[in-house]
Amino acid sequence: MISQKLIDFAHHREADWIDILSRELHVLIAAKLREDSALLGIPLYNLRIWKRTATPEMKIMLRRWKLILMAWNPEEIADFLVSDTIESRELRRCSPFCGVLTPQEIASVWQASTGGQQKSA
Repeated sequence: MISQKLIDFAHHREADWIDILSRELHVLIAAKLREDSALLGIPLYNLRIWKRTATPEMKIMLRRWKLILMAWNPEEIADFLVSDTIESRELRRCSPFCGVLTPQEIASVWQASTGGQQKSA
């Protein structure tokens, strides 16, 4: 069940709030990857698990992520995670990087987002 706090948060956001929030989360992920490239094992593991139940449309995106993770160097991946391109925004929506950030790191991004971007009622 979706919490009321999350519903309220969503209702007070700009149309592109999810893209903004996702990018901010990926800024933290990119920073952690720059410190420890071994963290790339997490998204690779997630991709192996997710492909088992993915829809055909999702499998296309998962294959794109796998190509990026296997072919690019860690710095290129980190740069891509924070870039503002159509492809990076689209792929961040199905990011396999869950598990890289701690719950506290995720909460800090949510908290920062809640403070500065709410519309007045």
